[in-house]
Amino acid sequence: MSTTTTPPGDVDLATIEERADERLAEGGLDAPIPDGAAEEPIEPDTPVLRLGLAVGATTIAAAIMAGGIFTGFSPRIYAAVAGILGIALGGFASRLRRAIVTNLAIAVGLFAIGLFTLALTGPGNIANASRLVSEAAKAGDVLRPPVKFEPGWAAILGWLLGAVGFGAMWTAVTLQRRSLALLVPVPIIGIAAISVPKDQQLASGLVALVLFAIGLGLLSAAQTLGEDDQRPPLSYELRRAVRAIPLIAAVTFALYLAAQSNFLFPKPLIDPTQQPQKPRTVPLSEVKDRPLFEVSDTTVNGPWRIGSLDVYDGKDWRLPPFSDNRLNAVPRSGVVDEQLPPGNKATFTIKQLSGAVLPSLPNTVGIVAKGPRLAFDTRNGNIRVDQGQIEPGLSYTVTAAAFPSTDALESVSAEPPKAIRAFLQMPAPPPAVQDLLGQAKSQAPSKWGQVDFLRRHVLETVTAAGAGSPVSVPPLRVQDMLTGSKEGSPFEIVAAQAMLARWAGVPARIGYGFDKGKEVDGHVEVRPRNGATFLEVYFSGYGWVPVSGEPLRAKPTVGNSGQRQTSTNVQPSEDIAVQLYLPIVLPLRGVLAEQVRRVIAIVLPILLALALLYLVWPAVKKAIARSRRRTRAQERGLAARIANSYAEWRDFATDFGYRHGSDTPLMFLSRFPDDDEHAELAWLVTRALFGDLQEELTIDHAVAAEELSRAMRRRLGQAHPATVRMIAALSRLSLRHPYAPGLAVPTRRERRRHAVAAPAPA
Repeated sequence: MSTTTTPPGDVDLATIEERADERLAEGGLDAPIPDGAAEEPIEPDTPVLRLGLAVGATTIAAAIMAGGIFTGFSPRIYAAVAGILGIALGGFASRLRRAIVTNLAIAVGLFAIGLFTLALTGPGNIANASRLVSEAAKAGDVLRPPVKFEPGWAAILGWLLGAVGFGAMWTAVTLQRRSLALLVPVPIIGIAAISVPKDQQLASGLVALVLFAIGLGLLSAAQTLGEDDQRPPLSYELRRAVRAIPLIAAVTFALYLAAQSNFLFPKPLIDPTQQPQKPRTVPLSEVKDRPLFEVSDTTVNGPWRIGSLDVYDGKDWRLPPFSDNRLNAVPRSGVVDEQLPPGNKATFTIKQLSGAVLPSLPNTVGIVAKGPRLAFDTRNGNIRVDQGQIEPGLSYTVTAAAFPSTDALESVSAEPPKAIRAFLQMPAPPPAVQDLLGQAKSQAPSKWGQVDFLRRHVLETVTAAGAGSPVSVPPLRVQDMLTGSKEGSPFEIVAAQAMLARWAGVPARIGYGFDKGKEVDGHVEVRPRNGATFLEVYFSGYGWVPVSGEPLRAKPTVGNSGQRQTSTNVQPSEDIAVQLYLPIVLPLRGVLAEQVRRVIAIVLPILLALALLYLVWPAVKKAIARSRRRTRAQERGLAARIANSYAEWRDFATDFGYRHGSDTPLMFLSRFPDDDEHAELAWLVTRALFGDLQEELTIDHAVAAEELSRAMRRRLGQAHPATVRMIAALSRLSLRHPYAPGLAVPTRRERRRHAVAAPAPA
């Protein structure tokens, strides 16, 4: 190997250089090393208008999706206008040269876009921008889109879509990442798509798909260069666009058919909206004691109803499915049930109660209120605000049917309507319950008499013990409460009464809300400690009748005495129990926020995996290219192996920052301290490819070049810290600026492209 380190004495250096010049002039694999730096290509003028049109298509797609969350068509227009203004701002800011001026223009421009969209809803709204935006943000925690489009939403949409349009344009023009610019609005499209009403999802999705395809076409036209850096004429692009219209139409129609056949979006095996849900409760001791609402001008002292648990799955009592809710807007007359005569009334004033459901009376007949639009659920009797959450200070009056007397209930013999019979579903009763049902029938012939006998038996037999939060109550648990432990939590006692009523043939459910309260200045103040669950039974002609009762005995509680209900009618037992908890109403979480979190939980790991793949891919690609070049060099002979070995060394040095692509092997020596191995490799490559060894190459020369290249790469890596070695391994410099591009093995696609472009033989 030492014989190749320096030229032999009988060879003139001038002769070697002359031969090298001749071989470099001939080119080919024998002269893969360039003798000078190639001129950097002149960047063509950035097609700002074309890029603006390209990113504008996907930005408008995002605007259509985001506007679809709201009622009406105008939100889509506001969002599209904001997106277009954001694109214009991005194009304008990209032309500014001073950084401080650019940043100031961006900040002021984005803020002005939101105010401009707000002004479109009414010029006077600008003066109240802060309040309107705050109200819209609070109302955003809604149950289900579409959301009523309040003026504050116009500003929020303006800022959001303005930022999206600006980001897309800035990415395309300033960062020169044109393909990535089309993807900037995609997250908004994806997040909004899950909140668009179901009947609008297909149409909105197809429109977004078509606009995205148009954006791709416009981007392709913006990136296409013809001869002499001239882009194709506009007429050519128009003809190409017209030819693409039938294809886009065909793809859109095919996707529409696929969506109709449930091929793209198959029906889920389990639809959460059709599944009964378990109620969410927290211990009463963890709830801040505060006035929730006040009741005045009332004819009753409770219960103040919030909702009901009316689905029993064999083990748990659950809230009704969302799809089973029958929400109807409260009419202008305020009457929601014309079949029942009014008898009770109460005026409610909201204080610090949150959520969307308003407290009311059982068997509501009418509602009189000023303020937000209200809706009434005919299935469970709830009153709720149609959009947003309850605002403090809301006052309304509820009229309801009078509570029937026991004599009136004794006389009811009619069967419940067909729609009510679903509240009779129960599994078979256990033996102890069957015996108790037999006693009830022998004691009372009427249905009410049987229900009253059963509930009194539970209250007299079972001792209240434990927390009052909802738990599983299977039929065997009812038997244990009656004949075994004879203990149960407040919730279990009410649940047992409802189950016994159903077994007796009377529709029943568990009502929840608040009961009674504290007299303060002529009105009743209701706090969290007034939370209660109670039995509700249905009798034809009287509707759902609440039946309250207290167990005769309860285990004494210890702990926070100020955070529990007390009753002088309940006598303590001789045992000590844990602190008593009662269920309270919690504000319902917004579906939009939950869906966004779910999307982030799915998309974020995917994005992180893609980012990791993007970082690691250069190392993988370099390894693949290196393997292919070595295989090709083995096939093409000794000179090719020597050339490839030196190219690997130079590419490795390029990744560490030592690019110098115009340096020949001997010139590259001067950039490093004297090194025998480096000098030996440089002279071997020069003599083998351009000098006196061209006709005398042996396998030893090729092996020596490969070993010297490997040693130089190992030593260069060891001379740098581990962090620099990692950066070099992931660097794209050698991929973008290879030392010997002629050694690269063309891919199959490149070979096909070359074969198509090559002229046919004469």
